[in-house]
Amino acid sequence: MKRFLRLTSLILSLSLLAGCSLSNRILHHSDSSFTVQSADQQTTSTLEFQAPLFTDAAPVLLWGRQQLTPHAQNTYDRMSESIACRRETPLAVDADTGEIQRILTALRIDHPEYFWFDGEASFVSTTLAGVNIRTECTFTYTMELSEIQAAHQQVQQYTEACLSSEELSEAQTDYEKILGVYRYIINHTDYILSEADQSIVSVMSRQQGTCAGYARTFQYLMNQLGIPCTLALGEGASGESHGWNMVQCDGHWYQIDVTWGDPVGADDMPGDSIQYTYCLLTDQEIYRDHTLVCDLPMPECTDTTYNYFVQSGRQFDIWDPASYESAMLQATEQGETWFSVRFSNL
Repeated sequence: MKRFLRLTSLILSLSLLAGCSLSNRILHHSDSSFTVQSADQQTTSTLEFQAPLFTDAAPVLLWGRQQLTPHAQNTYDRMSESIACRRETPLAVDADTGEIQRILTALRIDHPEYFWFDGEASFVSTTLAGVNIRTECTFTYTMELSEIQAAHQQVQQYTEACLSSEELSEAQTDYEKILGVYRYIINHTDYILSEADQSIVSVMSRQQGTCAGYARTFQYLMNQLGIPCTLALGEGASGESHGWNMVQCDGHWYQIDVTWGDPVGADDMPGDSIQYTYCLLTDQEIYRDHTLVCDLPMPECTDTTYNYFVQSGRQFDIWDPASYESAMLQATEQGETWFSVRFSNL
């Protein structure tokens, strides 16, 4: 009985629209003989020993990685190292396409600091008698090394400006830091739907972006402050691809959507106020108009202690004119241009 080696070329990509959705595209199939090597027998290259580009932005929590099997975690680590070093040589991995897709999802929700990686990778799989025996992946990048260095300087400048800003000047607790970063991003970013760059660079260098830029910037800054945070992938109220965050505050997980806290004015022009409707919510609250679309388990958010309206005294059980007037006067004294309250029974 003859055995044939089938060389299959495919590409798994994670859609860049809002950094949220997943898609698979098969490019072509071809029959070919192939020399089989183990994943450990990598072709030696000077790039193979290239060091990570930066070491100043390590995530506090690798939520996506934690959801993988130990075997997949090993593959994740090797893929993450290759991306961190911006290696262009193919990486041999011991994983099928389904597992690779989950690993790519984990990498995307864990690493906002990989702003030169667009989430796409091409894979060449070798099968023997119908069994996958080797897969090589090649990552695609949006920036050359010189561009990455320049963008990194802008990221550092933005980070320093944020952490020393008025919004965070008196922040001591996790809640105050989360709220300060939420406000800083909104105050210094315009939502521009036509923005093509969905990494942190769009927000940090041009002060504009879509939901992916907002969410990744928030996650990046949380990492700088030592606060666990991950990226949520899914859809908005109209079924559009959307990205937001889940963040840990005082040991509890909360949903937070910085993009929807930045209102857009007439004719889709940037607004000048801050909304808190989506600031530190439970799953039950946010999933009324957000849909999670992710092939990995995500944190459960059930606590209400640090919801913005609860903490600011703007949540009411019943209509109370005196309490409402007091809260409104307090907001006016604080210079707020947008005032809202929440009723717990609605």
